[in-house]
Amino acid sequence: MGDESWNFIDGTLGFIFFYRDLQPNIGLFWYFFTEMFEHFRTMFLITFQMNATVLYLVPLSLKLRKEPILLATILIGLMSIFRAYPCVGDVAFYLALLPLWKRSWKFMVHNFIVFCFFVVSLCMLPALWHLWIYSGSANANFYFGATLAFSTGQIFLVTDLLFAYVKREFCLFNGQKIIVQGKEAKIVLG
Repeated sequence: MGDESWNFIDGTLGFIFFYRDLQPNIGLFWYFFTEMFEHFRTMFLITFQMNATVLYLVPLSLKLRKEPILLATILIGLMSIFRAYPCVGDVAFYLALLPLWKRSWKFMVHNFIVFCFFVVSLCMLPALWHLWIYSGSANANFYFGATLAFSTGQIFLVTDLLFAYVKREFCLFNGQKIIVQGKEAKIVLG
């Protein structure tokens, strides 16, 4: 290795894990870290990073052990929602994986809600950014509300895909028609 340095690790991975830049983005971290007391920083860093990386790994791996591509899609979606510095490219990456699960689309029930969340929040984010940063007529709460709506829409999409997979597996095992008291019924998880 010679005189090569390992400082690049702190500049790349350390930057993400220790969350040193509090610049607003489309994620959820920045608002919490600007509002909290400094002596709670370590606890929040550990909690948020666990939520973004390892919290869902074991339960989803056990449930989706026969569908590793769906597991990867769900985990990529969750990591892009809860990561420290998300960008639209992260969201586009897991949205590009959704056509792999076209067979589960007919079991998804929140399509309209997710679409509305995405359209409204993606229209509001640039407008509120401009009002807050350039015009000075809005504040961080407005922009955070739009990022929260965007993240909520993404969470609805990921959970809807997961429940659609479960419903599809149920229908494949038990048949498509469900009869309850002599009438055809609809499957609803809840």
